Amino acid sequence: MITKMEVFSRNPSVPELPVAGFAPNLASLDPIVIRDIQGLGPVKATISSTPFATGRGELFQGSSIPTRNIVLSLGFNPNWIDQTMASLRHILYRYFMPQLWTKLRFISDEIPIVGIDGIVESCEPNMFSQDPEMQISIMCPKPDFLEVNSTLISGIVDDGTTEVIIDYRGSVPAGFELQIKPSDDLPAYTGDVTIANISVDGAQAFQALDVTVDDTKYLMMNTAKTSRKLHYVMADESPSVNILGKMASGSIWPELSPGENIFAIEASETGMKWVLGYFNRYGGI
Repeated sequence: MITKMEVFSRNPSVPELPVAGFAPNLASLDPIVIRDIQGLGPVKATISSTPFATGRGELFQGSSIPTRNIVLSLGFNPNWIDQTMASLRHILYRYFMPQLWTKLRFISDEIPIVGIDGIVESCEPNMFSQDPEMQISIMCPKPDFLEVNSTLISGIVDDGTTEVIIDYRGSVPAGFELQIKPSDDLPAYTGDVTIANISVDGAQAFQALDVTVDDTKYLMMNTAKTSRKLHYVMADESPSVNILGKMASGSIWPELSPGENIFAIEASETGMKWVLGYFNRYGGI
């Protein structure tokens, strides 16, 4: 059950707005209460297919998940001392004016605290009703809900025999950020590095050829679909160096799938240390 929603503005001068009242009435003492939220479930997929020239059915071409549309119905419960219907309405305008970017955060009993970014499409007040409310439509180009706290896992690079079980609790696949750094046991390394992951979706392997990790730089990769990269991070804080050209042919960008993932990193020498970070992603709450 969702117990609370928080709203954040991109304007740092606008404070966090907690919104409660997940109940069918306005008995709550909170001045702004939620009457309904639409668009929190899994987004309907867009399926592409081509009809056969003859026969029955169609040829499947692919599928995608479009923008999420969250619609909030908010009611007002002023105390009539320093609050009125109009003053509460203008508070919401600071967060939900059309074209403004906003962040919603949901606290529930079943999953960790998650958030989602969106741009306000419309903000429609029903100010002449006996029981005024406001309906707000928010378009979220990235439709998944992300856990607000990351999960970090660390280990030592070896010949690939050490496997780490990652119990990914999200409901949709997630990319990760991986750092491979030198250690006291292996202060410098030059050679190939293979990152492997096995899940219910199959085996994935990514190989970086002839990379160097030492006291001047370390290796970083990001496997999230919208921000994939492979580069050196420099110790002197100079700009990072793109080394995507060292990606071996046939490599697959690994992602974590719901459930258990068997993760391993292989190199020709043992001793480098690695840290992997990811955010659980949820297709619905």
